[in-house]
Amino acid sequence: MEALSWYAVYTRPRAEKKLADALEKLGIEHYLPRLRTRKKWSDRYKWVEEPLFASYVFARIDFVQQSLAVLKTPHAVNFVTTAGAAAAISDADMELLRLAVENFAESLVVRDTSELAAGETVRIKDGPFAGKEAVIERIQGKTLVVVAFPGLNKSVQVEIPVGQIGKL
Repeated sequence: MEALSWYAVYTRPRAEKKLADALEKLGIEHYLPRLRTRKKWSDRYKWVEEPLFASYVFARIDFVQQSLAVLKTPHAVNFVTTAGAAAAISDADMELLRLAVENFAESLVVRDTSELAAGETVRIKDGPFAGKEAVIERIQGKTLVVVAFPGLNKSVQVEIPVGQIGKL
């Protein structure tokens, strides 16, 4: 019996669709979540489909039997690892991702908070506090950060979306 699990495959830059096509030709079940977004060119706006996660494609494989075939495809770089081993993703988590993309695509926001830490000084990029420096007090989930402004004698805490925060 095959032990099929989902794995995230890291791709070369902007090669997600090419890897998905290569996996399709190999007969490997894969998933490339995409969102339809509106892009501005110098002379017009256009709707385009972009990967939800840049440089990642999900593949459902028997790791022992098929991992080498996946890595031999021209656009694959490596599997996403945890503690040195390829990180398997549960079927339930993949189903949640599919449901989110299918049903909430217009409101999905992906933010990376892994590089933010409490006590870190950051600069606010957008909103009414744009250009101001603040100190991260705590991270609330994946989308909100509570910051304090050190220039004031009293601590004023404000919740700010992660997308409005930049590293110094």
